[in-house]
Amino acid sequence: MIGILAAAGVGLAWLGSAVLVLSDARRGLSVGLLVAALGLAAVRAVEGDLADAGLLFAGGLLGALAGRRRNPRHGWGLLAAGSTPRIVMCLVLGGGALWFAIGGLDGPGEPAGRAAAAIVMALGGGRLLATREARAGLAAASLVALGGGALAALATTDATGALVGAVATVALNLIPTSEADIDG
Repeated sequence: MIGILAAAGVGLAWLGSAVLVLSDARRGLSVGLLVAALGLAAVRAVEGDLADAGLLFAGGLLGALAGRRRNPRHGWGLLAAGSTPRIVMCLVLGGGALWFAIGGLDGPGEPAGRAAAAIVMALGGGRLLATREARAGLAAASLVALGGGALAALATTDATGALVGAVATVALNLIPTSEADIDG
């Protein structure tokens, strides 16, 4: 049963990251960040670290709310024209990160925690390198920060890594951007 819950958390982390990668507007970016944070938190909760899980989820929730309020582009912006390369990126980077985390790394932590963190960081990093929009870039950087916090939390026995990842996620989404940064 624990393996099924951990796998569900990894799936949620990928789904949320994929939604963020495939979105261009406030709802898609916010929901993607929130679902990815929920997946990371679920994996950490299944692994028995409720403090890390709470911090990661709170950071994702507050970051999603802050990003949604600061994003002037309304709607979901999901699967806009020209998003085929991002669909391929979600599948290739997500699968590659899963394979690397489970087969290529021996530590830190359990394989499900490594996989969720690696998937979130890989998809966030890929979106960060592929975007020209400031809000989408900040949301993608938030994924990298949240995944890095989860990975750091796997390596330690205290909640410092999760706290730093959560604070960085919120801080990135509080950065102001102008409407001139939005591509037409």
